[in-house]
Amino acid sequence: MRLFLILLLLPSRIFSQSNFLQNPDIVWAAEIEQDWVVDIPYMTEEWEWGLTTVKLLRTENNESQWQPPLLGSLILHAAKLGKLPLFRDAACTLPADTAQVLMVRDSFIVFDPDTYEEKMVVEHSFVDTREDIVAWRLRQVVYYNATKSSWQTQPSAIAPLIRITSYTSDSLGLKPLFWIKVEATEPKLESNNIVWAKKTKTTQRKTKFKPMESRMVKLIDAYQQPMDDYIKAFAENKNLTFYDGFEGSKPLDMMVRYQMVHRTDTVVTFDPENYEEKIVVVNNDINSDQIKELRLVQTWFWDERKSRLFIHLDAVAPMFDVMDDHGNFRYQTPLFYQKTAKPGKKKRRG
Repeated sequence: MRLFLILLLLPSRIFSQSNFLQNPDIVWAAEIEQDWVVDIPYMTEEWEWGLTTVKLLRTENNESQWQPPLLGSLILHAAKLGKLPLFRDAACTLPADTAQVLMVRDSFIVFDPDTYEEKMVVEHSFVDTREDIVAWRLRQVVYYNATKSSWQTQPSAIAPLIRITSYTSDSLGLKPLFWIKVEATEPKLESNNIVWAKKTKTTQRKTKFKPMESRMVKLIDAYQQPMDDYIKAFAENKNLTFYDGFEGSKPLDMMVRYQMVHRTDTVVTFDPENYEEKIVVVNNDINSDQIKELRLVQTWFWDERKSRLFIHLDAVAPMFDVMDDHGNFRYQTPLFYQKTAKPGKKKRRG
């Protein structure tokens, strides 16, 4: 059984407004935490977890972690070499002692043949990446820019999660082992400094982003429901580009976009006075009540030279609830995708 010797503080829930939130165009922002599983034993199963391995590069520095290299192996290796600052809090203000937070205690019971009694033996060892790290907790701010009619993210920190157990092997939950800073940057994938990269899609249960259930850090009164403004821009703003999918997709033309939002259905009704059937046209416009979740597509990059993790938002997709004829939920599907602008390319304003 494993107990972890960690000095952990409760994650700080006090959010000081960063400079980017002072931008008046940002009218809605929420701070979220997502628990990610990013290293799956078999790549053939990654799709089920919303993951795609984009790059794995074997180098002299990471050769010892190659089996293939896990994110935890790369980060812990950099921390042990003193190249990566570790913190005890999610705000990354309280430095952590690397040796202390990476040390675990193994405890097991043995039988003493001299006294005929059981006794507990304790051994100390470094964290085992494959055995101990079960997930990663990502903290970031998701915000809506009303002028550009676009969603963006500002990741700030990430922590490996370990399972805390009692002496009787009962699970006491998950706790961050330490926190490291993360930057919202898209490095050049072809660079030899990028040795590990994965694309993530918020389909895992603990990664789903539901705007109206998030902790707000900025809200302008007129944008209590930012999705209404977003859907209106999708249907009417010809200066913006939206896609029918993410990869291998094509832009949606304005007529299609308008018809997707402003839907009309024909319903056959029965007239009780003359006993005749008649066709009635009903407007079924899409509104924010039918979109409770926003899908985020991001790529995580590990830079071996800088010993740094970068996370870049690639696209967003409002998830549309599809109902049956009786108003019962059937399934959820992306209504459309909006891709983020590439570095150096200025996006046209709506």
